[in-house]
Amino acid sequence: MNEFGTGTPAEDDASVRSEVSGANDASDADAVAIASEALSLGGSDGTQDYPEIALDSDDTGLGGRLDQWIQRATHWFNPILIKEARQSLKSRQFLVTYFCLLVASCAWTVLGVVFNAPEIYFIPHGEELLGGYYLILAVSTLAFVPLVAFRSLAAELDEGTYEMLAITRLTAWRIVAGKMNSAILQVLIYLSAIVPCLAFCYLLRGISLPAIVLTVIFVLTASVLLASFALMLSTVAMGRSSQTFLLVGLVAVIVFCLFVCSGFVFNVVFSDDLGGEWLVLVLALVMAASFVVLFLAAAAARIAPITENRSTRMRAIMFVQQVIWVTLFSYLSWSSGETEYLNVGMIFMVLYWLLIGVLICGESWELSPRVRRDLPKSYSARMLLTWWMPGPGTGFMFVISTALAGFILLALFATCQQVAGPEGVSNNRTWPGLFAFLSVGYLAGYLGLVRLVSLPFQKRWGSSFIPPLIACILFVFLGTAGPAMVDVLVRGRVGSGASPLHASNFIWMWGESFNRGGIGGEIVLLVFAVGMLILLINAGLLVREFRMRRSETPHRVSEAG
Repeated sequence: MNEFGTGTPAEDDASVRSEVSGANDASDADAVAIASEALSLGGSDGTQDYPEIALDSDDTGLGGRLDQWIQRATHWFNPILIKEARQSLKSRQFLVTYFCLLVASCAWTVLGVVFNAPEIYFIPHGEELLGGYYLILAVSTLAFVPLVAFRSLAAELDEGTYEMLAITRLTAWRIVAGKMNSAILQVLIYLSAIVPCLAFCYLLRGISLPAIVLTVIFVLTASVLLASFALMLSTVAMGRSSQTFLLVGLVAVIVFCLFVCSGFVFNVVFSDDLGGEWLVLVLALVMAASFVVLFLAAAAARIAPITENRSTRMRAIMFVQQVIWVTLFSYLSWSSGETEYLNVGMIFMVLYWLLIGVLICGESWELSPRVRRDLPKSYSARMLLTWWMPGPGTGFMFVISTALAGFILLALFATCQQVAGPEGVSNNRTWPGLFAFLSVGYLAGYLGLVRLVSLPFQKRWGSSFIPPLIACILFVFLGTAGPAMVDVLVRGRVGSGASPLHASNFIWMWGESFNRGGIGGEIVLLVFAVGMLILLINAGLLVREFRMRRSETPHRVSEAG
């Protein structure tokens, strides 16, 4: 006899089933009661409703519309920004840095007031205290924020979590932009802690309000620029050892930028030496913003799939930078009457395009079918737009043609400036027209040699920017130090002045061009002729780029799209 009943086995089984069913019904009723109690926040009778603050706003007033707009705006935020903000704001690094910033600012305020009392009541001391607050803010934003940005993206690539992001609907640009927005958020939080101290400096007198605003803008721009550079640098590292090496390089760049920024702020901003050159400041800020976009585009291109066009956007940004660069130095030359500013602009353009060209020479040869569908179709379009498409050969011609257009514009501006007002233009050591020919020769010669030497290595071991970079360093060393070594072997000493023997030494020639008398036309002609010869040899190897044709979109892809 079992414990469930005294009847037959069938009756006992029915009794057991009824007991279980009753228990299940009881548990379901309890679950419903618990859920009802949770929904009503006051028990199963539902007498208490949700508090108003927990409900979605349905008011028609200004506050209700504002709440609804904010709720809709939250869906536009980058999910990477939300993820990174949660992780960063909870990290020990952020807490320690923020706490140290508060302690340092409070300590500097107390020390500034104590050691300057009682003169602080009568003599302005705002500039002295602002210098300390600037250093505290600069160390927090220019040092720690770029390092955190570098590590955040490097950890995604190193720990294999980037693959989880790659399979989502987020593009490479949105992933990088989310990392960048997280760095900007940290900068703004650090700035919010130091703003009351900046207001205190203004109350102490001795510093103008525009100087304080300019200091804040300069620190924000420098920190955002360094953070974007750190993000780009993190995509280059493919292992622990390379990450360590690049991290050391990033620390060196940060220290250098700290010294440069501090020198500019203390010697120019605090002394109000800008005068009326606000347009120059605006153009410089626009140039810095273009570099931020360029670094982010480069980082997105590094982590984007190989099926995407990773070059056209970056080349468009470089073209815009060239326009800003030409505008900046043309304005400096026009406002000061010194055409030597145009030569300085050409020097920076040669260095910029040489570095960009070396990196472009490491691009991949192969184009995916998706990229080939975007190639120019007509003959005229291929003549104008082929150089904007991916590839080392197209990139080489893009660099040369874009730089050549910039040199021509600067030379024409110098000519027009001298024709319009020759009495207001200072005597230039080397006319910008000759300097343009010299710059074209150096850029085409050095970059062409780098491409010719790196081509066999890339065909053998694949596309990489390492062979072009090594070739560039080698040619620059031989071109600058080689003539001096030959001069010592032949004469026993290094000669002085501009001579054809030292024509390959662009640093020497640039220095001589700013001396009285400048450099002779025969040296300029020699450099230009050699550069054009190397350019023609490279142009003969661009047969593959000219043969590229647009591939039609498959029918199934058109239907799916």
